[in-house]
Amino acid sequence: MATYKGIQGYTVQKLSSDPTASEAEGQLWYNSTSGAFKISVAGAGAWSSGGAAPVASRQGTGFGTQTAALVTGGNSPSPTTNRTVLYNGTAWTVSPGTLNTARFALAGSSNAPQTAGIVFGGTNTDNSGTTANSESWNGSAWTETNNLNTSRKQLAGAGDSSTAALAMGSGTPAPAKAYTESWNGTCWTEVNDLNSGRANMGVSGTSTAAMCAGGSDTPDQSVVETWDGTSWSEVNDINTARNRMGGAGTTTANLIMGGWTTASVAVTESYDGTSWTEVADLGTALSEAGAAGTSSLALYSQGYATAESAITEEWNDPVYSIKTVTVS
Repeated sequence: MATYKGIQGYTVQKLSSDPTASEAEGQLWYNSTSGAFKISVAGAGAWSSGGAAPVASRQGTGFGTQTAALVTGGNSPSPTTNRTVLYNGTAWTVSPGTLNTARFALAGSSNAPQTAGIVFGGTNTDNSGTTANSESWNGSAWTETNNLNTSRKQLAGAGDSSTAALAMGSGTPAPAKAYTESWNGTCWTEVNDLNSGRANMGVSGTSTAAMCAGGSDTPDQSVVETWDGTSWSEVNDINTARNRMGGAGTTTANLIMGGWTTASVAVTESYDGTSWTEVADLGTALSEAGAAGTSSLALYSQGYATAESAITEEWNDPVYSIKTVTVS
Protein backbone atom coordinates (compact mmCIF):
# COMPACT_ATOMS: atom_id res chain seq x y z
CA MET A 1 0.00 0.00 0.00
CA ALA A 2 1.38 3.42 -0.95
CA THR A 3 2.24 5.80 1.87
CA TYR A 4 1.34 9.48 1.96
CA LYS A 5 5.06 10.27 1.89
CA GLY A 6 5.53 8.09 -1.16
CA ILE A 7 2.72 9.79 -3.04
CA GLN A 8 3.33 13.41 -2.01
CA GLY A 9 7.07 13.38 -1.33
CA TYR A 10 6.84 14.65 2.26
CA THR A 11 5.52 13.54 5.65
CA VAL A 12 2.52 14.66 7.65
CA GLN A 13 3.40 16.26 10.96
CA LYS A 14 2.36 14.21 14.03
CA LEU A 15 0.97 16.17 16.98
CA SER A 16 -0.44 15.04 20.31
CA SER A 17 -2.93 17.93 20.35
CA ASP A 18 -4.50 20.20 17.74
CA PRO A 19 -2.92 23.62 17.09
CA THR A 20 -4.90 26.88 17.09
CA ALA A 21 -7.32 26.72 14.16
CA SER A 22 -6.52 30.18 12.77
CA GLU A 23 -2.75 29.67 12.92
CA ALA A 24 -2.99 26.27 11.19
CA GLU A 25 -5.28 27.30 8.31
CA GLY A 26 -4.73 25.02 5.30
CA GLN A 27 -2.41 22.65 7.17
CA LEU A 28 -2.86 18.87 7.51
CA TRP A 29 -1.57 16.94 10.53
CA TYR A 30 -2.01 13.63 12.34
CA ASN A 31 -3.37 13.82 15.91
CA SER A 32 -1.71 10.90 17.68
CA THR A 33 -4.05 11.19 20.67
CA SER A 34 -7.27 10.82 18.70
CA GLY A 35 -5.69 8.73 15.95
CA ALA A 36 -7.08 10.93 13.18
CA PHE A 37 -5.87 13.19 10.40
CA LYS A 38 -6.95 16.82 10.91
CA ILE A 39 -7.08 19.95 8.77
CA SER A 40 -7.86 23.58 9.59
CA VAL A 41 -10.23 25.40 7.25
CA ALA A 42 -11.63 28.91 7.00
CA GLY A 43 -15.42 29.19 6.76
CA ALA A 44 -17.92 32.00 6.25
CA GLY A 45 -18.18 34.82 8.78
CA ALA A 46 -20.48 34.45 11.78
CA TRP A 47 -21.70 36.25 14.90
CA SER A 48 -21.08 34.94 18.40
CA SER A 49 -22.03 36.19 21.86
CA GLY A 50 -19.70 38.57 23.66
CA GLY A 51 -19.77 39.82 27.25
CA ALA A 52 -23.03 41.40 28.37
CA ALA A 53 -22.96 45.12 29.16
CA PRO A 54 -23.40 46.23 32.80
CA VAL A 55 -26.73 47.96 32.04
CA ALA A 56 -29.25 47.56 29.22
CA SER A 57 -29.45 50.62 26.97
CA ARG A 58 -30.06 51.84 23.41
CA GLN A 59 -29.34 54.83 21.13
CA GLY A 60 -25.83 55.34 22.43
CA THR A 61 -22.81 55.55 20.15
CA GLY A 62 -19.61 53.54 19.98
CA PHE A 63 -16.11 53.34 18.55
CA GLY A 64 -12.94 51.30 18.94
CA THR A 65 -12.12 47.70 18.03
CA GLN A 66 -13.64 44.31 18.81
CA THR A 67 -11.25 43.89 21.75
CA ALA A 68 -11.06 47.52 22.90
CA ALA A 69 -14.38 49.32 22.40
CA LEU A 70 -16.39 52.14 23.97
CA VAL A 71 -20.14 52.87 24.09
CA THR A 72 -21.44 56.08 25.63
CA GLY A 73 -24.75 57.88 26.12
CA GLY A 74 -28.15 56.39 25.34
CA ASN A 75 -31.38 55.47 27.14
CA SER A 76 -31.19 52.77 29.78
CA PRO A 77 -34.20 52.64 29.53
CA SER A 78 -34.96 55.90 31.24
CA PRO A 79 -33.66 58.42 32.01
CA THR A 80 -31.04 59.34 29.44
CA THR A 81 -27.53 58.49 30.58
CA ASN A 82 -24.08 60.06 30.46
CA ARG A 83 -22.47 56.71 31.27
CA THR A 84 -19.43 55.43 29.35
CA VAL A 85 -18.65 51.70 29.27
CA LEU A 86 -15.44 50.07 28.04
CA TYR A 87 -14.94 46.61 26.51
CA ASN A 88 -11.71 44.57 26.65
CA GLY A 89 -12.78 41.74 24.34
CA THR A 90 -14.33 39.76 27.17
CA ALA A 91 -16.11 42.02 29.64
CA TRP A 92 -17.49 45.56 30.00
CA THR A 93 -16.61 47.96 32.80
CA VAL A 94 -18.15 51.30 33.70
CA SER A 95 -15.65 54.12 33.20
CA PRO A 96 -15.42 56.88 35.82
CA GLY A 97 -15.33 59.29 32.87
CA THR A 98 -18.89 60.42 32.04
CA LEU A 99 -20.26 62.68 29.33
CA ASN A 100 -20.74 66.28 30.44
CA THR A 101 -24.13 66.30 28.69
CA ALA A 102 -26.37 63.24 29.09
CA ARG A 103 -28.06 62.42 25.78
CA PHE A 104 -29.13 59.81 23.27
CA ALA A 105 -29.47 59.60 19.46
CA LEU A 106 -25.93 61.04 19.24
CA ALA A 107 -23.07 60.07 16.91
CA GLY A 108 -19.30 59.75 17.08
CA SER A 109 -16.01 59.11 15.29
CA SER A 110 -16.90 55.51 14.36
CA ASN A 111 -13.38 54.32 13.43
CA ALA A 112 -11.51 55.99 16.28
CA PRO A 113 -9.57 53.94 18.85
CA GLN A 114 -11.03 53.35 22.31
CA THR A 115 -8.64 55.95 23.76
CA ALA A 116 -9.25 58.97 21.49
CA GLY A 117 -12.59 59.87 19.91
CA ILE A 118 -15.28 62.51 19.71
CA VAL A 119 -19.09 62.42 20.04
CA PHE A 120 -21.59 65.04 18.94
CA GLY A 121 -25.25 65.95 18.61
CA GLY A 122 -28.16 64.06 20.14
CA THR A 123 -31.22 64.89 22.16
CA ASN A 124 -31.80 65.80 25.77
CA THR A 125 -33.34 63.75 28.54
CA ASP A 126 -37.00 64.33 27.66
CA ASN A 127 -36.52 64.09 23.84
CA SER A 128 -37.95 67.60 23.46
CA GLY A 129 -35.11 69.09 21.49
CA THR A 130 -31.68 68.64 19.95
CA THR A 131 -28.14 69.57 20.89
CA ALA A 132 -25.06 70.73 18.97
CA ASN A 133 -22.78 69.78 21.88
CA SER A 134 -19.48 68.02 21.03
CA GLU A 135 -17.18 66.26 23.47
CA SER A 136 -13.68 64.83 23.03
CA TRP A 137 -12.45 61.64 24.79
CA ASN A 138 -8.81 61.15 25.85
CA GLY A 139 -9.13 57.62 27.21
CA SER A 140 -10.29 58.62 30.68
CA ALA A 141 -12.37 61.81 30.52
CA TRP A 142 -14.68 63.81 28.25
CA THR A 143 -13.97 67.48 27.46
CA GLU A 144 -16.43 69.86 25.82
CA THR A 145 -15.21 71.27 22.49
CA ASN A 146 -16.68 73.63 19.91
CA ASN A 147 -20.25 72.77 18.93
CA LEU A 148 -21.67 71.60 15.61
CA ASN A 149 -22.94 74.44 13.45
CA THR A 150 -26.38 72.79 13.30
CA SER A 151 -28.03 71.28 16.37
CA ARG A 152 -29.46 67.83 15.55
CA LYS A 153 -30.24 64.28 16.62
CA GLN A 154 -30.46 60.87 14.89
CA LEU A 155 -27.38 61.85 12.90
CA ALA A 156 -24.41 59.64 12.00
CA GLY A 157 -20.67 60.02 12.40
CA ALA A 158 -17.36 58.84 10.98
CA GLY A 159 -13.73 59.51 11.88
CA ASP A 160 -10.56 57.86 13.12
CA SER A 161 -9.53 60.13 16.01
CA SER A 162 -10.63 62.93 18.32
CA THR A 163 -9.26 65.49 15.85
CA ALA A 164 -10.75 64.29 12.55
CA ALA A 165 -14.45 63.47 12.21
CA LEU A 166 -17.49 63.82 9.97
CA ALA A 167 -21.11 64.41 11.01
CA MET A 168 -23.94 63.81 8.55
CA GLY A 169 -27.72 63.66 8.36
CA SER A 170 -30.40 64.60 10.88
CA GLY A 171 -33.85 63.43 11.85
CA THR A 172 -35.27 66.59 13.43
CA PRO A 173 -37.04 68.67 12.38
CA ALA A 174 -38.66 66.65 9.58
CA PRO A 175 -37.99 66.02 6.79
CA ALA A 176 -34.63 64.33 7.32
CA LYS A 177 -31.67 66.58 6.50
CA ALA A 178 -28.55 66.05 4.37
CA TYR A 179 -26.28 68.34 6.42
CA THR A 180 -22.60 67.34 6.56
CA GLU A 181 -19.93 68.92 8.77
CA SER A 182 -16.20 68.21 9.08
CA TRP A 183 -14.18 68.43 12.35
CA ASN A 184 -10.48 69.33 12.29
CA GLY A 185 -9.76 69.14 16.00
CA THR A 186 -10.70 72.78 16.60
CA CYS A 187 -13.93 73.60 14.83
CA TRP A 188 -16.74 72.23 12.68
CA THR A 189 -17.03 73.35 9.05
CA GLU A 190 -20.06 72.88 6.82
CA VAL A 191 -19.12 70.88 3.71
CA ASN A 192 -21.03 69.32 0.81
CA ASP A 193 -24.32 67.72 1.81
CA LEU A 194 -25.39 64.12 1.33
CA ASN A 195 -27.25 63.56 -1.93
CA SER A 196 -30.20 62.16 0.06
CA GLY A 197 -31.33 63.62 3.37
CA ARG A 198 -31.58 60.83 5.94
CA ALA A 199 -31.48 59.99 9.63
CA ASN A 200 -30.35 56.94 11.61
CA MET A 201 -27.89 55.66 9.00
CA GLY A 202 -25.23 52.97 9.32
CA VAL A 203 -21.89 54.77 8.95
CA SER A 204 -18.21 53.94 9.19
CA GLY A 205 -14.90 55.18 7.85
CA THR A 206 -12.79 58.29 8.33
CA SER A 207 -13.28 62.02 7.88
CA THR A 208 -11.88 61.75 4.33
CA ALA A 209 -13.23 58.33 3.30
CA ALA A 210 -16.61 57.46 4.82
CA MET A 211 -19.57 55.25 3.90
CA CYS A 212 -23.18 56.07 4.77
CA ALA A 213 -25.82 53.34 4.25
CA GLY A 214 -29.61 53.19 4.56
CA GLY A 215 -31.47 55.42 6.99
CA SER A 216 -34.95 56.80 7.41
CA ASP A 217 -36.88 59.46 5.52
CA THR A 218 -40.30 57.71 5.30
CA PRO A 219 -39.93 55.14 3.88
CA ASP A 220 -36.72 53.48 5.01
CA GLN A 221 -33.86 53.84 2.54
CA SER A 222 -31.47 51.40 0.87
CA VAL A 223 -29.29 54.12 -0.69
CA VAL A 224 -25.52 54.09 0.01
CA GLU A 225 -23.12 57.01 -0.42
CA THR A 226 -19.36 57.30 -0.05
CA TRP A 227 -17.39 60.42 0.93
CA ASP A 228 -14.01 61.18 -0.67
CA GLY A 229 -13.09 64.16 1.49
CA THR A 230 -14.89 66.60 -0.78
CA SER A 231 -18.24 65.22 -1.92
CA TRP A 232 -20.69 62.32 -1.65
CA SER A 233 -21.21 59.77 -4.47
CA GLU A 234 -23.92 57.14 -4.69
CA VAL A 235 -22.79 53.51 -4.97
CA ASN A 236 -24.74 50.23 -5.04
CA ASP A 237 -27.64 49.99 -2.58
CA ILE A 238 -27.86 47.64 0.37
CA ASN A 239 -30.27 44.73 -0.19
CA THR A 240 -32.60 45.46 2.75
CA ALA A 241 -33.85 49.01 3.27
CA ARG A 242 -33.72 49.90 6.96
CA ASN A 243 -32.57 52.41 9.56
CA ARG A 244 -30.99 52.47 13.03
CA MET A 245 -28.31 49.92 12.10
CA GLY A 246 -24.60 49.73 12.82
CA GLY A 247 -21.63 50.02 10.48
CA ALA A 248 -18.00 48.92 10.62
CA GLY A 249 -15.12 49.07 8.15
CA THR A 250 -14.04 51.23 5.23
CA THR A 251 -15.36 52.37 1.85
CA THR A 252 -13.99 49.22 0.21
CA ALA A 253 -14.63 46.61 2.93
CA ASN A 254 -17.72 47.30 4.99
CA LEU A 255 -20.25 45.58 7.24
CA ILE A 256 -23.79 46.78 8.00
CA MET A 257 -25.60 44.98 10.81
CA GLY A 258 -29.05 44.91 12.38
CA GLY A 259 -31.43 47.85 12.16
CA TRP A 260 -35.14 48.57 12.14
CA THR A 261 -37.97 48.16 9.62
CA THR A 262 -41.23 47.54 11.50
CA ALA A 263 -39.21 45.89 14.27
CA SER A 264 -35.55 45.21 14.96
CA VAL A 265 -33.92 42.94 12.37
CA ALA A 266 -30.89 40.64 12.39
CA VAL A 267 -29.84 41.21 8.76
CA THR A 268 -26.11 41.62 8.13
CA GLU A 269 -24.61 42.71 4.80
CA SER A 270 -21.00 42.79 3.62
CA TYR A 271 -19.52 45.18 1.03
CA ASP A 272 -16.52 44.24 -1.13
CA GLY A 273 -15.96 47.62 -2.74
CA THR A 274 -18.58 47.03 -5.45
CA SER A 275 -21.69 45.28 -4.14
CA TRP A 276 -23.47 44.15 -0.98
CA THR A 277 -23.99 40.50 -0.04
CA GLU A 278 -26.22 39.20 2.74
CA VAL A 279 -24.15 37.15 5.18
CA ALA A 280 -24.89 35.48 8.53
CA ASP A 281 -27.54 37.16 10.67
CA LEU A 282 -27.03 38.50 14.17
CA GLY A 283 -27.93 35.98 16.86
CA THR A 284 -30.58 38.44 18.09
CA ALA A 285 -32.44 41.01 16.01
CA LEU A 286 -31.04 44.32 17.26
CA SER A 287 -31.21 48.02 16.37
CA GLU A 288 -29.94 51.31 17.85
CA ALA A 289 -26.77 49.64 19.18
CA GLY A 290 -23.19 50.85 19.39
CA ALA A 291 -20.89 49.51 16.65
CA ALA A 292 -17.11 49.22 16.51
CA GLY A 293 -14.35 47.37 14.68
CA THR A 294 -13.76 46.37 11.07
CA SER A 295 -15.59 44.40 8.38
CA SER A 296 -13.84 41.22 9.54
CA LEU A 297 -13.71 41.85 13.31
CA ALA A 298 -16.78 43.83 14.40
CA LEU A 299 -18.74 44.49 17.57
CA TYR A 300 -22.42 45.42 18.04
CA SER A 301 -23.66 46.09 21.58
CA GLN A 302 -26.41 47.61 23.73
CA GLY A 303 -29.40 48.31 21.52
CA TYR A 304 -33.09 47.56 21.17
CA ALA A 305 -34.22 43.95 20.75
CA THR A 306 -37.79 43.85 22.12
CA ALA A 307 -36.66 46.22 24.88
CA GLU A 308 -33.41 47.93 25.86
CA SER A 309 -30.67 45.32 25.81
CA ALA A 310 -27.27 44.52 27.32
CA ILE A 311 -26.49 42.11 24.44
CA THR A 312 -23.05 42.13 22.82
CA GLU A 313 -22.34 40.27 19.58
CA GLU A 314 -18.96 39.80 17.90
CA TRP A 315 -18.45 39.25 14.15
CA ASN A 316 -15.52 37.17 12.91
CA ASP A 317 -14.83 36.61 9.21
CA PRO A 318 -13.55 34.07 8.41
CA VAL A 319 -14.41 31.58 11.15
CA TYR A 320 -11.69 28.94 11.48
CA SER A 321 -12.47 25.34 12.37
CA ILE A 322 -10.61 22.04 12.64
CA LYS A 323 -12.08 19.11 10.77
CA THR A 324 -11.29 15.41 10.83
CA VAL A 325 -10.14 14.04 7.49
CA THR A 326 -11.82 10.79 6.49
CA VAL A 327 -9.43 8.37 4.78
CA SER A 328 -10.44 5.21 2.90
